[in-house]
Amino acid sequence: MKELAKTSAAAFVAYARTPQPPPAEPPAARFVYGLAQPLLGLKLVASDRSLARDAIQPAVLLAGFCALVAWLGIGEGKTFLGRFYQTFAFLAPLPSVLFAPHYARMAAAVRRKLGFGDCEPRREPLHLILFRAGAQAAVVAGGLIPIIVLVRFVPGLGKYLASALGALWALQWIVVDALDDARVLKPGETLRTIARQAELAPRPWFVRLFTSAGKALWGPIGALSTAFGKLLDALSKSWREEMALVEKHPALAAGFALTTAALLATPILNLFFRPIILVASAHLLGHLEAQEEHEAKAAASSPLPLDRLRIPARQVPTS
Repeated sequence: MKELAKTSAAAFVAYARTPQPPPAEPPAARFVYGLAQPLLGLKLVASDRSLARDAIQPAVLLAGFCALVAWLGIGEGKTFLGRFYQTFAFLAPLPSVLFAPHYARMAAAVRRKLGFGDCEPRREPLHLILFRAGAQAAVVAGGLIPIIVLVRFVPGLGKYLASALGALWALQWIVVDALDDARVLKPGETLRTIARQAELAPRPWFVRLFTSAGKALWGPIGALSTAFGKLLDALSKSWREEMALVEKHPALAAGFALTTAALLATPILNLFFRPIILVASAHLLGHLEAQEEHEAKAAASSPLPLDRLRIPARQVPTS
């Protein structure tokens, strides 16, 4: 056990120090790799002056606005610092929307710096950013309510199981949101082609769950489950590809989610940590996409196994 802990600690330090692709196996190593990614993001930001400037700019601008509001005496706080803190805490969620173009440019810059090829920022119009933010909030807040309500009826453990399920649901969306922020436009891609790719991607597990339950249940309950699944599918369509990555790499996603959640849960400081998570996500997503492309090319170039070849039966002429 001690030897395993030492090995894991050494691997964690290596993953947090040097950009590198995730290990192929075992799941424990991929979990440690995911844990280390936010710290790697911190290291990359601290060692690159342009990244550090881009990372701190949103927080500085927001802090300047909050200082102006506090100096003007706006707010319920009795002191300058009290008004500043209250305004800063209230406006902390806004940079993800207001500074979306800035974060998009930063994600593209990170991808190019790390050698993942040419790309452009994924600039979205404001109405699309607002719609996606509202759709994500609706899915995160209500997507699992039917299941959590049912789990609460489990004797004895229902309350704890519901809390654990809600926590896992939130952690999943932390990873999905982080990967989505790191998306870029590759050569030849547009927002329309990205939307088309999302249409063709597999539906998330929770959509499949409610759809399957709708087919299995009888009467209006089944119809309601199917309708709820369709609603969730419509709202979460933009994140199908990110959901698929989380399902395909559960151990890696779990490790990444835990460290990311710990950083983003820190009040006020989470605004400074968000760009660090963005850098880590860009590094992680770049390697996962490269791995996906390599697997696709290998599958396309490999010959079909004999049992999948369709050899037509010989036609025997009849006299």
